[in-house]
Amino acid sequence: MFIEDFNPSGRVFVLGAGASAFAGYPLSGDLFNFIRNFDSREVTSKQNAEFVIPKLNEAEFHFYRNVVRDSNRVHNLEEVLTYLELFHSFPGTMFALNPWNAADSSGVRRLITDKFLAYQHDLLIKVWRNGTPIQQVSCDPVVVRRVAEAWPRRLRPGDVILTFNWDILHEVMLWHAGLWSYRQGYGFRCGGQGASERVSAILLLKLHGSTNWVQADDSGPVTEIASVSDFFAGSKDWDPRSHVNQAQIDSGRKLVLPTYLKDITANAALLRTWVAAREAIAQAQEITVVGYSLNRIDHPARLLFGTALAANKGLQKVVVVSPQSTEWDTFLGALKKEMKRTPKKFEDWVCEPEA
Repeated sequence: MFIEDFNPSGRVFVLGAGASAFAGYPLSGDLFNFIRNFDSREVTSKQNAEFVIPKLNEAEFHFYRNVVRDSNRVHNLEEVLTYLELFHSFPGTMFALNPWNAADSSGVRRLITDKFLAYQHDLLIKVWRNGTPIQQVSCDPVVVRRVAEAWPRRLRPGDVILTFNWDILHEVMLWHAGLWSYRQGYGFRCGGQGASERVSAILLLKLHGSTNWVQADDSGPVTEIASVSDFFAGSKDWDPRSHVNQAQIDSGRKLVLPTYLKDITANAALLRTWVAAREAIAQAQEITVVGYSLNRIDHPARLLFGTALAANKGLQKVVVVSPQSTEWDTFLGALKKEMKRTPKKFEDWVCEPEA
């Protein structure tokens, strides 16, 4: 299943939101406020945000007042969207007059795409170009630079990274280090795009999609990697179109919506990525999980890891890097795999000398 020009090393890294938090990207509990704090000068993006955000705010109000009935509880976008995807509305409230629909779900994906790409663009300006970003970037550029230098040193050609993050932070870091290329580094090619670039030494499989993918329809492949000139300095596939106009033309259909009702099979490009991920796990000689807690409600991910790890008879131990205990403790025990936990955040683990 691995693509041409890639020879796997047997090492697999699994990254969750904790592996991007050091750069200011949100953990799951902070996602709601991250996308709600949105500002754009691009007309279509502003129009989408002005429609979707008030509707999300109203849904949030009704959910925590009428369903959870605890307005003091930490508000979680996954919970709200899961309820909306199931029931579309809140009976007995004004929200029932304007119920949730497929266009709203598409609008949330578009909002996430807009916000994450805008943030990454500003992050590039602040961290790699020492400029002043248009919007506020909530991270320490010194830390980001240190991680961007240290992370590639932990990697070697043939390594496979599985990530559940939509952001393109890690490919940007690995691009600057000369280890990754959009030519085939996502596990697929987009026609002739990237043909003049170097072959990627690292494979980055994005299991929930990526904000810079363009997909013509759910049944087809990713047709384009958007705005490589904006995010991958020195790329040879120069394109004058702004990332605002290029990456969002598919309304974010390549993103797995943050709900507990994830259906990977509904998108051909994502399904192919998950098949490749299962093969990587089943054949791995080493697996390191960083910043990913394996939520007990995330059934697709648990099925992926459960079946692939059960098939991997040679792998006896999984390294889990996390400052707190996670679901991996009991999950790996049930599979009769040893867990070695390193109680550190991603950025601290990356920057410490290897044993």
